[in-house]
Amino acid sequence: MTIRIVTDSTSDLPAGMAKQYGIEVVPCFINFGDESYRDGVDISRGQFYQRLGETAALPKTSAPGAGAFQKAYEKLACGGAKHILSMHIHSGLSNLANAARLAAQAVTSTKVTVIEMGQVAAGLGFQVVNAARLAIKGVDPETILSNIREWETRTFVFAALDTVDYLRASGRVPALAAKLVDLLRIKPIIQLHQGKIRLIGRVRTSAQAVARLLECAADLQPLEQVAVLHTHAWERAKSLQAALKERIAHGMNVSVSEATPVLGVHVGPGGVGLACLRGQ
Repeated sequence: MTIRIVTDSTSDLPAGMAKQYGIEVVPCFINFGDESYRDGVDISRGQFYQRLGETAALPKTSAPGAGAFQKAYEKLACGGAKHILSMHIHSGLSNLANAARLAAQAVTSTKVTVIEMGQVAAGLGFQVVNAARLAIKGVDPETILSNIREWETRTFVFAALDTVDYLRASGRVPALAAKLVDLLRIKPIIQLHQGKIRLIGRVRTSAQAVARLLECAADLQPLEQVAVLHTHAWERAKSLQAALKERIAHGMNVSVSEATPVLGVHVGPGGVGLACLRGQ
């Protein structure tokens, strides 16, 4: 295979799936005070959520440096890669793509194209795996890039947050807006599409949150791919999965996964969400 795919851990790919499709995943960092861990390497999902519930100080994340991406690119080049497509969340939401681009400029042994994506979690993971499948089939880079841009227009992530404390700490929502959510005791429903985060609803109970997420999926029918993600909210996620299979995703594979730590840092525990690729 002469075309290889690189991403980072915000794509939330299970290790087995990354290995199956030959995808190189560069881990982000989870920082608890002075202690730093590579996402999915030095700290597992279970370990992270357990520690999250035991510590008062909120963790932070940091992007891998350009050197980590350069090492990944050169490793693939040594393995015969002639062109690398490096897929990362948009620079408006993270500096991952900027670090990848610096590394790409330093690599001379192969061509590297850095692609800024408007998605995260399984929404990004869908596109990374779909690109890898095309690469395995021998599809040329230009066609893969064209497909990625088309998938981008049809990919949505929705999340019902149980708390806004973590988003507030990360600076992803204004402090005043977060305070109003706290005072009203509401659970915000957010949408990520093409790099833009929007507040699309407010509910008061977990049951209402699941119902609203189902409405979001129904509005996108027919669905080509769908996955449930959660941040230490397994029962709620299973409830959403069952409802999806019964009402919307008839006969589809609907996976359920606990979000990788780099996402859990910003969402906090108790969140549940959907990644959807709308059919053409």
